[in-house]
Amino acid sequence: MAFPVVEQIADVIVTRLVALQNDINAEVAVSEVVRPTRFANYTPKDNQIVITQGDNERVPELDHPGNPPATARRQRFNIRLHVMPSEKDTTAVDEHVNLFAAEVMQAITTPQATWHNFGALAIDAEFDSHEPIDSDGSFDGVNIPLLVTYRTSENDPYTVRS
Repeated sequence: MAFPVVEQIADVIVTRLVALQNDINAEVAVSEVVRPTRFANYTPKDNQIVITQGDNERVPELDHPGNPPATARRQRFNIRLHVMPSEKDTTAVDEHVNLFAAEVMQAITTPQATWHNFGALAIDAEFDSHEPIDSDGSFDGVNIPLLVTYRTSENDPYTVRS
């Protein structure tokens, strides 16, 4: 089965984060990486990563002419990091969140020289401002928005265009 370019990019992001989950040398022991189903089939856990898609917007100034023309789009991926330290933990929650965010950003930006093109699927990527997840009594954390810009043929979202 073929997947649209945006789904292929999402798969690369998940793969990079799962590698962090399996890295025994990481500073944070990631418990799981989740892409929720329709009914959000997960329970928040300590050191959990939840990936969802946000807005997908057109970027007409990056379109290219041709037959068919190449259409540029920017997809927002929300990378939510959940931390639920023990009540006996004396470390500041923000320290847990900062360490977790740094580990995730480092995992996403590997390999460093070409991280932003996600295996030749995208033309650019950037992290947006971090958005704190306020504690509601269950968990704290941060959302790290990742904006990925890519091009496809106007009439074929399965075909990458440079």
